[in-house]
This record gives sequence, structure tokens and C-alpha cells, in this order.
Amino acid sequence: MKHIYSFLIIIFLTSTAFSQTWVQKLNGRSVWSLGKDNSGNLFAGGLTGVNSRIWKSTDGGNSWDTIYIGNGSTMWGFAFDSNGNMFVANFNSGVLISTNGGTNFSITDTSNFNGERPQGIACDNNGRVYVTTSGGFFRSTNFGNTFTATALGGSNCLPVAVDGDSSNIVYVGVSAASGVGIGFYRSTDYGLTFGSNLNAGKNGYNIYQKEDGTLYMITTTSPYNVDRSSNNGLTWTTLGNAPATPRGITLDATGNIYLAGNGGAYKSTNGGSTFTNFNLTGSCTPALTFGNKILVGTSGTGAGVYIYTDSSIVGIEPISNNQPGKFILYQNYPNPFNPETRIKFDLPVSGNVILSVYNINGKEVIRLQSGKLAEGIYSYSFDGTELSSGVYYYKLVTDEYSETKRMVLVK
Repeated sequence: MKHIYSFLIIIFLTSTAFSQTWVQKLNGRSVWSLGKDNSGNLFAGGLTGVNSRIWKSTDGGNSWDTIYIGNGSTMWGFAFDSNGNMFVANFNSGVLISTNGGTNFSITDTSNFNGERPQGIACDNNGRVYVTTSGGFFRSTNFGNTFTATALGGSNCLPVAVDGDSSNIVYVGVSAASGVGIGFYRSTDYGLTFGSNLNAGKNGYNIYQKEDGTLYMITTTSPYNVDRSSNNGLTWTTLGNAPATPRGITLDATGNIYLAGNGGAYKSTNGGSTFTNFNLTGSCTPALTFGNKILVGTSGTGAGVYIYTDSSIVGIEPISNNQPGKFILYQNYPNPFNPETRIKFDLPVSGNVILSVYNINGKEVIRLQSGKLAEGIYSYSFDGTELSSGVYYYKLVTDEYSETKRMVLVK
């Protein structure tokens, strides 16, 4: 399968106040979920009634096409594997499955979930699909053809996520009006069993994981804690509180935290200690980062997808339609350069990747990438505005490969 990725790197920041303008797309459509596949396509899932649809965008959210019309119920979430499969949790229908990017869908109906309502979905690349429902947790080992109830029976399970580094670890949040059993649960055996509640007393409404493995959990339990875990969910620290009930969470490339929920979109620039409204009001649910864009889905008055583009982050465009066959670190171009150049590399397999720039004395001056990347072709735009003229080296390190190349900055 072809995997071509666009990535964004922060080369420098200034004190300039950048525009905080949101652009409305899918005007008038109530959006409950957002997702992105491994090829850079975006998907939006609608709320009930005439908005029970799936829309697809191939141009970063600027335009959307209806690819599926549902039966009136909510599209709760999306999951994508590296084989090109897409899975959608539909509250009444069950799980919608597409193997061709949304051109066609099959349905694994709710009889596979004992009549319970799907509310969250996640998958790995080996045929395992996980579904949370209003009455427990279900697992498929055959790409969603059949499901088995494995754990958390009777619990109102909402978010589910597969750990980015260890696919045997699965995370689930539980919510309930009664407060019984609410919190965060973790499985280490591919969702077969779950351990004890690791963040008790809080409705586990959404879970987000950064590329470095850090987990974030938001809750609809007052005072709306925003919690973080740096050890795969074993222990949690409260960073701060959301101003209103949150439902969506995402982070941008600089580590700013965005929340979507009652009252609109909120942003924290201090690691979650405080949040302020980020120039968007209304009833918001999903939040998604796509390159230097933040997407938020809204419902009710002013419904649609709203997109904020952060002009302080340099965007990178896809550069090829070929899947790499081996590791390659290319010579930067142009070289010599002033002040910008591109660094391109190929990853034939996924894994941990570090890309750094060093001065002639071997001191690291900037780290462009640190974390797990999927297989693909990557191109980074490097801006040397804040560096002095001279010779620099850029180095790519993966689990299986390491190479260094020389570049010259001439001002």
C-alpha cells in the first residue's frame, strides 16, 4: 500500500500574534466525528437525522464529498489500518467497513454486539478491530467480520485507542451517569482482559496519544480535569481544568492543547494549566490535527467543520506517489542554501525516527523529528534564518538505519 505523508516542523517561533481565524466548511452539517487515513484523506461523520452521513475530503478539508448516507443515526468514530481498511462506528447500524477508501461499505450489524450501540472504534494492522458500546467492549480478530464480547460487560464504554508503540496495549474510557465504574482501563493482551480502573471517578470521554506515547484523557465530570500519563496510562497527573464540558482533544506540532466541547474551542499554550476560548463558540465535539491545521466539528447553530491554519508552522507537501523500497537519506536541496532547504528521506518500514541538525562541532542545534513514523516518503522544510553561515550536518537515525549528510548555509 502507498503511504505518502505530509509533516510539519517548527523551525522557529517569534512573538508575532498569528491569525486566529477559523474557516467554516461543510456549512450547516452537524459533525460528530473526524478522522484521517494513512494517505492524508480526511473524513467527517455526522450526527442524527439528515446529517447521518460520512463526508470525505482529499484536499485538507477545503472541500467535502458525501460518500455514505446512513439510516439516521450518529457516526461515532473512525479507525484506519495500514492495509487500507476503514472502520466506522455507527450508533444504530453497527460497524461500517470499507476496503476502498469509502467508495463502498459493508455492515457488521449490531447483532454482533448483542444489540449494544457502538460508540468508539480502533484497530491495529493485523486484523484486530476494537469497538466500545453502551454495554461493554467487543473485539474482532478477522478485520471486523465477526466480534466477541471480551470485557467490561455492562459498562458504558466510550473512547478506545491502541497504543502507538505496543499494539497489545488497548485503552478504554468508561462513562456513566451513576458514576459507577467510570474512569480509564488498560488491556495488555489485545483487549481480551482489562485491569483495574487507573483513573477512577472521572467519566472517560476521550483519549488522545501523542507520537512520543504520552496519553491525555478528558472527562465530562466537573471540574473537567485534563489529565496526562507518561507511562502508558498506569498513573495520571491533572494538568488543569477545561472551562466547560470537553468532548474532543488534540495537540498541535508545538505541544499546544486544543479542546472542543460546550462553549466552543479552547486552547492551552502552557501545557494544560489554563485554557482560553480560541475564537470559536458553539457546540463542538471532535478535534483533529492535520499538519498545521486544527479541525473542529460543530453541531446546532453554525454547524460544520471549522479549520484553523497556524501560519507559524511551515507546511510540507507530498512529493511522490511511490512507496519506498529501502532506507534512503537524500542530499538536501538546494545546497548550499539561504535560508531554506528541504531534507527528504524514505522509510520502507514504520519505526522510531530521529532527524537532527548538528553544527560543525557535533552539537545538536535542532531536532526536527523524534518519535514513531509510519512507512512512507517524507520531506521536511528546514529554515536556517536563526543560524549563522557555515557547515552543518543532518542525521537520520531509525531502529535499523543511520546516515549523516553535509549541508552548507550561506548568507
